[in-house]
Amino acid sequence: MRSLDDVDRSLLQALTRDGRAPVRALARDLALGDSTVSARLRRLRDSGALAAVRVEVDPAAFGRPIQAVVRVRLRHDVTCATYERRLRGIPAVLSALVLLGDADIEVRVACRSMDDLELAVATLRDAGADTTCTQIVTRTVTGLGQALLAEKRTK
Repeated sequence: MRSLDDVDRSLLQALTRDGRAPVRALARDLALGDSTVSARLRRLRDSGALAAVRVEVDPAAFGRPIQAVVRVRLRHDVTCATYERRLRGIPAVLSALVLLGDADIEVRVACRSMDDLELAVATLRDAGADTTCTQIVTRTVTGLGQALLAEKRTK
């Protein structure tokens, strides 16, 4: 992957602020031509630097106001790949990270109630967890990642 220049970083910063910004608006804001922005976006996508532009959904809008992070240590007979497949079928699961350390996977869930959270954790255990540790999320910090894009390049 080639290194990102200042224009690439500025373009990615603009997209993190508004992932739906049209090419014309991006070009105007960055004082570039439309075709230049289009070419750079294509190159960023092709290189993998721009992995995706996503919609972020508020689980509360779907009746799931309670969020938690569940750290999972898998049973010895369950692989991460198998557990990941099982997670895809659990409606409460929002995301997961595979870890190295005390836990194997960290799962973020959204639930309707505390009883629903208890059921979600039981479902994670049934899917192959040996042990779990659950923490309730009080709020989500947004707007992170800008420092990465603003970081000075190193040779």
